[in-house]
Amino acid sequence: MSKCKYVTLLMFVASILPIRSTAWAADGIFSGDWEYVERVAGASKPYSTFEIKLHEGRDGTVIGSYCFITQNGNRIDCDVSGAENISGHVQQDGQHAEVRFDSFFGAKDGFADLTSYNDTLTWRVAQNPKGDFFYGPYSVTLTRKEADARQGERQVVVDKAFLYPTPSETKVKTYIVKGEYVRLVNISDDMKFWKISYSEKNGVTIERWIDCRAINFCP
Repeated sequence: MSKCKYVTLLMFVASILPIRSTAWAADGIFSGDWEYVERVAGASKPYSTFEIKLHEGRDGTVIGSYCFITQNGNRIDCDVSGAENISGHVQQDGQHAEVRFDSFFGAKDGFADLTSYNDTLTWRVAQNPKGDFFYGPYSVTLTRKEADARQGERQVVVDKAFLYPTPSETKVKTYIVKGEYVRLVNISDDMKFWKISYSEKNGVTIERWIDCRAINFCP
């Protein structure tokens, strides 16, 4: 590859892929808006909602806020101004975080364990906050809000997008169909194929190469 073409490739990849400064900084998987909704049969509105807004920094810090509404709106542990009440740090494996939190009712210094996996966030209280009131929840699994669920992904735009083991092997029968989403991992030297991560319906995540035209993302 010529020096000019190599520099162009680096500039293109750098503009769309995250910089990897630590094990946890690559994906920022805790960042975003998360929600849990508890419903009661026959009720017109949720019995409880729990929303968390988080930002994961490149140094592994996690900050944010939660809003918990329960008992059909009769108990609201929330701050309408968006004041932060969560802070902590991502663990070395990149999928777990330990955070300190305060209740907006006045209880302080609670601790929770967070686990992020496949667009879900599990919140487990490890130590209740001390002082005034705290209503929970104690253990719940949240999902990304719809607007955040596809961050960093591309949608397949052709009827059949074939999945290649390498960018040089182009005779396979395995494919995914139009409308599926894939997460970009890397690009081939000739910039014609993307290495992608794809989650199958059984929960298994695979990595394969895909023609850049299949996702309408050719340099």
